Formats: sequence, structure tokens, C-alpha cells
Amino acid sequence: MSRCAYTPGAVAHFRDDTLPPDYTYHMCMFKPLKNGYQTEFRVNAEDADGAQKWLRDYTESSRVTYRVQTTKPIKQPKTNIFKTCYRCQHNTLPRSSTADGRNASKNTSCPAQLDITVKKLRVPGKRCRAKTVDNHLPSFPMVVKIQHVHNHLIESADTLKFRDVSEATIEIFKNLFSKGHSPSSALNTHKLDLQMEHGADYLYKAADRSICPSLAFCHSLYRKIFDKSYGAASGEKMLHDLEAAISSYNEEKGEVCAKIGETNGKLAIAVCTPMMKRIHSKHEYSGELVFIDTSGGMDRYDCRIFMLLTHSSAGGVPLGCLIVTSESRECVTLALNLYKEIIPDDAFYGNGAKGPLVFLTDDSESERQSLHTAFPEATLILCVFHLLQAMWRYLWEAKNAVRKDHRPHLLFLVKTMTYAKTGAYLDTAFETLVADDITKSYPNYIGHCVKLFKRRKEWAICHREDLPTRGNNTNNYAEDAMRVLKDQIFERVRAYNVVQLLDFLLTRMPSNYERRITDIANGRIDVTLSKKYLPGGGVIEKEMVRKLGDNMFECKSQSKPDVTYNVDMSISVCSCFAGMTGAPCKHQYAIVRHYNVSSLNFVLLRDEKMREHLLFLASGLDQVRPGWFALLHGDARSKSTLKMNHAMIMTTIYQI
Repeated sequence: MSRCAYTPGAVAHFRDDTLPPDYTYHMCMFKPLKNGYQTEFRVNAEDADGAQKWLRDYTESSRVTYRVQTTKPIKQPKTNIFKTCYRCQHNTLPRSSTADGRNASKNTSCPAQLDITVKKLRVPGKRCRAKTVDNHLPSFPMVVKIQHVHNHLIESADTLKFRDVSEATIEIFKNLFSKGHSPSSALNTHKLDLQMEHGADYLYKAADRSICPSLAFCHSLYRKIFDKSYGAASGEKMLHDLEAAISSYNEEKGEVCAKIGETNGKLAIAVCTPMMKRIHSKHEYSGELVFIDTSGGMDRYDCRIFMLLTHSSAGGVPLGCLIVTSESRECVTLALNLYKEIIPDDAFYGNGAKGPLVFLTDDSESERQSLHTAFPEATLILCVFHLLQAMWRYLWEAKNAVRKDHRPHLLFLVKTMTYAKTGAYLDTAFETLVADDITKSYPNYIGHCVKLFKRRKEWAICHREDLPTRGNNTNNYAEDAMRVLKDQIFERVRAYNVVQLLDFLLTRMPSNYERRITDIANGRIDVTLSKKYLPGGGVIEKEMVRKLGDNMFECKSQSKPDVTYNVDMSISVCSCFAGMTGAPCKHQYAIVRHYNVSSLNFVLLRDEKMREHLLFLASGLDQVRPGWFALLHGDARSKSTLKMNHAMIMTTIYQI
């Protein structure tokens, strides 16, 4: 810093470590005071933008925040092009005498001030008519006057918590929000980063609001960003933004993948992405059984999301998604009708708008009525697990007055009916329930079970022998999909509004399924797998299997030598109890293993056709490099080792 030769009272020794670097300074005056100092100096800033940038830098280096006190409007500048007076932020000019008594008050009536003036530069060659000549021009156009007489500590926790959040910190939070963080999770992540970076000095960094903002600021910034990115949180503008987002996505994909409709002020959106359309057209099970489940709490307005899935050897795979702002019958029916308009002509493996043969649902009246209206030819069955769970809740309700030691027995009676192997066994189980001594003590329970028995075709296992359920009697696939949706896609963060909710379902969700199915096709199975369908009790040898014709086989029972089972591999069914509805069984596995027959019920690491099928569903690639799915050891590997490599990864996969 140079010393002024034109202004008396200037000093050469001024503590300038509070001034921001990268500027040239010229000291004009410095006067020590009892509680601080008074100074005037010049800076090489030439315009209003330069003056405001210097002030931001000075605020950062001095850790003092200033607010505008007065401004001098410059319409036709003759000598000045910028002039503003600032006060310390701890002089809030309170409106009442009681304002300072509030806990959140930052007012101390601080007398500190800062004035900035930017002088107009003379035009070279033009005559100057000013009475006085500024000898600091043109090198130092900006004049800074500081009255540094703060009546509070600058370096204290109570002072630093009122500082403005710096631009660098704002950029950090914008980056965290773009990665899916909520305001609270972003703040926690930032604090952890500060703690790891600064160690023992974290105490001082965490108190400074410019470095570590408050949660209220994080929420405000979050709303500001997503208002800009996804539009308004509600109202007509949100509807316009939804329509624009859907139109943009459809245009990008070159086909209609999403539609929006409205009924009685309620919105309904249907989604069927290109990957979902491939599963519709090319995956056989999509025409047999579809799981549907709903969940909410994924956005700030609690829209309901319906997921439609079918099963595969890679777990549940999506067929569509619905977003509704109401679970009313009219709104859900509208969403399903929109869904029928965007699915391909050969949807549900050629069934088209008729839908699948079977829908497996929860016991929701509006949902089931809407499905029946949209797909009248489909059979609707109930999830067994939810049926028994509802019965357990009924037994625990205080108003039903069921004794605690009676509850397990009463639940067992209903469970016996549910899993009865034949209709006759079901009738016997119901008669046993009605005649039971404990049951007679609870007439309301009997009445409840009578109503349940009238709907037995919807939930009894014995009434599903002719339905292609393939052993699926629960809605686990849909529940797993909802868990993945919340944990991985939304990362337990509520979407800002319906526009962001839709954006995540159109972008993040298909990418998640594509990665998971591709990993399984590549043999990179880093998930916890269910082995409940793995063959047990020994291995069925090839001599126990006899080929009867194309895809028709006869397989001997392991436990009963005089019993044989007929297996039709074209539709993946077996006459045994487990495989009767198309569920995987050890007899099918023996045929797949010994005769090298492909089956959608299994993923065999040596089955190239099945792995290519999964890859096509995920990515749309119908060809891969020659030899991509060839086994490392080929057919030379020993039979005992091959058995381990052939181990089937069954349909229920609990995703990461």
C-alpha cells in the first residue's frame, strides 16, 4: 500500500490484512480512535460492478457484513459514477423498543460505517472545468472511507452466526441438491465434510454462517433452485410445466411414453418408457400375471404412485407407472385408460388392451374397481400376505375384544383355509372354523370370516390352479419395487413437486432397472438372492427324465419311485404341486440342466439365450459381441463344478 503525498495525516504503517488482496491500494488518511480507527484510502476499481465486487471481497476477508444505509442516485454523472453509504448489519434500526429483547435480535446499534465513491475518469483530450483536480486519478478512481468503531466482537460465535452465506458455500449446496440431497441431508453432509477437513478448527467453521449456513437458508435455497428447475410447486403453472415436461420427453424418445389427464380437478399421469414397452412386447410373463401396488410420501403433496410389474428370472420388471393426486375410482380409472393409450399394440405379450390374464392386487376397493373397469377380461386375485396381515390387525383391534392368547389360534384357522390344497379341504377348514369352541366366543369374528369366505375365489390358493400365477401368491415384487423407488431412486428424499417426481420416474427409475438387469445378464450378481425355489433333497439324474416329445418330458419323483410327473417346458409347468401353476420346481430344473432347455424361470450362467433376452429387455440391444456370453471353462468343466455354476437364481430377487 502506497502512502498519499497529497493528503495530510496519511500514515505508512496501516494494518491492511483485513483488506482483500488482488487490488492496489493508496492510503490517504488513518486516524486511531478509542474503540477502533477511521481511515480513507483509494482503490483501483473503476465502476459500480468493481466497487460491489470489492465490497464482497472485503466482507469475506474482514468477516464484517454491511448493509446499505443510503444511496446517491447518479443520473448524469459529472464527478461520481457510484456512491453508497453502508452500516454494520448489527445496526438494524429497530422499529420498537422491545425488538432488541427478542432472542433472534442481532441489533447492537453499532456505529460502524463504510462509504464507497467511484470517481468519473476524465476523457483524454477533453478540457476539465472542475475547480479542483483529483491527483489520484486515473490510477485510483474508488474512494473508501471506513469508520471502524464496532461496539461488538467480530470474532465470536454469536456474531458470526449472522453473516451472509458466501457464494462458494452456495455452490457447494447447489451441487449437493443436484445429487438428490434434501436440505437437511445436504447440511449434514456439508458439516461432515467440514469436520473432516478442518479437524479441531471445525468448532470455529461451524459457527460461521458464511461457511455453515442454517437449515432455514438451505430450505430457502432448495425452493429457489427447484422453482427454477421444475416450476411452481402447485397451481396452473405446475400443470403447464407437467405438460411441457411430458411433451419434451415424448419428443426426445420419438414416441408417446407419457400422458396426462384431469378429472374433477384431480391429475392423472400414465408412464410407459421404452424399456417398459420392450418388456410388454417381448417378455412372455407380462401377458400372464401383473402385480400392482401403490405407495405415497414421495413428494411434498403426497401424490400416489402405482407400479405395474411382472416377474422374471431377474426379479420384478416394470410394465408401467401411474401418478395420481387422488385415489378415487374416477382418478385411478383415468390413469389406467391413459396407460392403455400409450402401451404398444402388442402389449401384455400380444394381448393388447385386453390386459394380462391375472392381476394380483391389494384389497383396495377403488383400485380393484378401476382395474375391472379398464381390464374387464382380467382375473383379479388378492395378495395372500396382505389378507393374513389384515386378519391379524383385525384380531388386535381393541374394539373386537379378542383375548391375546386366542389370537394366534384364530389366525391359524384362517391361514388353514387360505392354503387349503383343494376346494373340499377349504370347505372343511371353514366348517372347522365355525364349529371351533374358541371361535364361538367371538360372533363378530365368525361374521367377518363368513364375509371373507364368500370372496374365497379371490384369495384361496386352491382356486388358482388354473391361473398362470407360477407360484406367486404375494405382492412381494411390487413391495420390493416400492422399496427400491424410495431408497435408491428418491434416496428417502421427497420430490420438490409433481414435476420432479415425474422426472425421476422417467429418468432415474429406468436407469436403475437397466443397470440391475444388465448386471444379472453379465453374471455380476452382487445382490442377496432368495433360494426358496432351489431344488433340495438331492439331484435328479438324467436317467430319471424321459423325453416324450417337443418340450414334453416325464420326470420320476425322488421320494416316491412309482410316481412320475409330466413337464411341459413350452409353458414351464409341471404336474407336481409346486409347478402346477407354472412356479419353478426341481423337475423343471432337471430338464433345463440335462437337456439344455431355456426357461424363463431360471437364469443359468450357461444359457446364452436367456442372458441375451435379459440384456435386450434392459437395453434394447438384440446383438452382442460374438462369444460375449460364452463360459470361461466351456464344456470341459467337471460335472460337479458345473452344478455350482448352473445354480439357478430364482425369481424373487431382493434388490439392493
